[in-house]
Amino acid sequence: MEKRRIKGLLIAISVALIGLMGIQVKWMRDTMELREAQFQRSVDNALFTVSDRLEHVDKMGDLKRHKAGRRLLRKLDALRKAHLDEEALVEESTVIGQDSGAELPSPPEMPEAPLSIEEGERASAVAAPGEDHEAMVADMVRAILAKEVSRDIRERINTRTLDSLLASELHASGVRPGYSYGVFSEKGEPVDIGIAGIPDTLLAETRYKEKLFRHDLAGPAYYLHVVVPGQRGELWRGMLPMLLISALFMAIIVVAFFFTIRTIYQQKRISDIRNDLVNNLTHELKTPISTIGLACEALTDPSMPKTEQQVRTFVNMIRDENKRLGSLVENVLQSAVLESGHMVLKRVDLDVHALIQDVVRSSNIQVSRRNGRIDQELKAEIHHVNGDRIHLTNLLYNLIDNAVKYAEQEPRIRITTANNDEGVTISVTDNGIGIAPSEQRKIFDRLYRVPTGNIHNAKGFGLGLSYVRTVVERHGGRIKLESAPGRGSTFHIFIPFEHVRTQAAAGRG
Repeated sequence: MEKRRIKGLLIAISVALIGLMGIQVKWMRDTMELREAQFQRSVDNALFTVSDRLEHVDKMGDLKRHKAGRRLLRKLDALRKAHLDEEALVEESTVIGQDSGAELPSPPEMPEAPLSIEEGERASAVAAPGEDHEAMVADMVRAILAKEVSRDIRERINTRTLDSLLASELHASGVRPGYSYGVFSEKGEPVDIGIAGIPDTLLAETRYKEKLFRHDLAGPAYYLHVVVPGQRGELWRGMLPMLLISALFMAIIVVAFFFTIRTIYQQKRISDIRNDLVNNLTHELKTPISTIGLACEALTDPSMPKTEQQVRTFVNMIRDENKRLGSLVENVLQSAVLESGHMVLKRVDLDVHALIQDVVRSSNIQVSRRNGRIDQELKAEIHHVNGDRIHLTNLLYNLIDNAVKYAEQEPRIRITTANNDEGVTISVTDNGIGIAPSEQRKIFDRLYRVPTGNIHNAKGFGLGLSYVRTVVERHGGRIKLESAPGRGSTFHIFIPFEHVRTQAAAGRG
């Protein structure tokens, strides 16, 4: 995939993700505003109901205190009782008729008898109010209006009744205990009704207020103020499960997006490295093949004089280039083994010192061409391990080859050994260009090559150190790097003894 297309895809997904997060945040904010509006309406409705019920209690008290009011209440009770008696009589007659299955006979018509004076007064009182009742109601209204003007608000409000009404209505609206309330005049001045609450300034500025005794025809206006603390926190706690689930899903999307983009870039990088590998490998294979071809043509050309020195030179050239081809093929085979994950070890008892000496003897020719040398400090007292001869030999060849390739001057390589109760440590030190700390974690990755700066003759495919780490790990060991730019590098390779490796494997099992 082209780099421009990857950037376009990254931008598109980023915009979509940011847009989705923005929509989610806006939806949460709108939901919160809607819940706040619903809560405010429920509290306003509760205060409206409290005001109505408190006014009803107050008016009933006024009626009971006034003589005409008491008479009116008695008449209303009589009307209500007469209405209930009539309903009961009709219901009883209906039940009797249904039980007998016969139609009830209508009562015989009786001659109308004149009513007595007392019965006439009761009938007139129950049936329809006359002028006497209108005068009574008018007298009662005048008395109540007069009391409205003269009675103090503190006398009209029963604190216990108000507290009970508020507790009942606010609880039904979902408001938890902890609220405070107070009574204020129309000018915002607090009225002491005998309750302890929060400071008057908070109560005066609250948005929850309702007019008391709003049906009064006279007298000053008073308002009931209520403060509900922690209202927003309660609403957020109510939305907490939804918020957590939304945040979890958004986090999953962000993490998945991050890993997707990282995977795309890793695949792009690996694809570029593979292309470079193919190009380098093609070039590296082409050069020795051409050299071998030229040498063979020179040896077989009858017109060209051939001295013993020339023949030896051409033969050495063919041998060296053939060795180089074999090394290239070996690297490719090692890469295939690593990629398949089926590296098979043929373990035998190995003398580490003898193995190192054989590798040094074979590598001295390569090192001496650059006027370098390999020093050995083999100090391990116990230097026999159980391992694969071929893979451990290739491991040492790779480290020496890297030391030669990345040396700016004559290569100086030192190989030391030491041992403890658990295994043997092989250390390979060089005087190369060194490796920056930022690169040290990547050098063991497959197909990764450390940038060489101005050294253009360091050829390779990024397979050697990946192969080295795989061999060490398959032997149950570990590898450690100590390096700094311009100060060379030291690779410490630990190979455990057989009994230690067996015990570790048994512990993991």
